[in-house]
Amino acid sequence: MARNTEKGCLYVVATPIGNLGDVTARAIEVWNSVDAVYCESLSETKKLFSKLGVNAKVYPVYKDSSETPYAPMIQGMKEGKSYALVSDAGTPGVSDPGSHLVRVTREKGYTVVPVPGASALTALLSVSGFQVNPTLFLGFLSEKIGKKRKELEEAGKIEGLVVFYESVHKLPRLYPILAELFPENEILVGRELTKTFEEIRYYANPKELLENPPVAKGEFVFLLNLRKKTLKGFSIISDT
Repeated sequence: MARNTEKGCLYVVATPIGNLGDVTARAIEVWNSVDAVYCESLSETKKLFSKLGVNAKVYPVYKDSSETPYAPMIQGMKEGKSYALVSDAGTPGVSDPGSHLVRVTREKGYTVVPVPGASALTALLSVSGFQVNPTLFLGFLSEKIGKKRKELEEAGKIEGLVVFYESVHKLPRLYPILAELFPENEILVGRELTKTFEEIRYYANPKELLENPPVAKGEFVFLLNLRKKTLKGFSIISDT
C-alpha cells in the first residue's frame, strides 16, 4: 500500500521498563516534536514525562470499534500532524494496548515509524545464554487454568525457547503446570527487570523452581529452554 509520506505519521515509541536511564535521546526528541502522544495510562505517562521534562499533549488510547476508528487522529495526519504511541513500560504493541491504532493508521496509508528501546522480552533473551532461534513469545498467559495449560502444552511442541509474561498473583497456579509439562527443562526467570530489585534466576528444572521460587513481588518474565540439548553448568543469579 502506498504511504502518504508527505503527510503526518505515527511514531511507536518504547519507554523505560524500570530504569529511567534506558530512555533514548530519540524518544525524547520525538515526544517533544509530535502534536500529541497517545498512551496506555495518562497518570503513568504524565509522571514519566514530568521526570524527563517532556512537554506534550497526552491522550489515553482505547480500542475504537466505531465505523471510523481514531477519526480525530487520522484527520490530524491528513492535515500533516504527527503523533506518538507509548505504553506504560516497554515497547508498545507487545502485550499491551495499541496494536489496533497501529493497524488502522497503516490501513489508511500513513507511515508508522518504530522508535525502539526497552523490552522485557529482549532483555531476558539477551542474558539467557541460549541460542534464541527459534523463540516463541506467548505474551501474557490466559487467566483460566485450563487454557493456560493448553497454551503451554501447544508451545511445548517447538524445539527452541518459549518466553511469556505472568502476573504475580497467578504464580502459584503456574508452577505446578510447568512441573507437569516440562519436568526436565531449564527455566530462566526475570523479576523486576532493570529496576532496583532486579532478579534473574536460573533453574535446571521446575522442581528447583518449586523448592526455591523467587519473591512473589513485581513483574515477571519466564523463559523455557525446550531444546533437546541444553547447556551444562550454566547459571545466572543476579540481584542488583
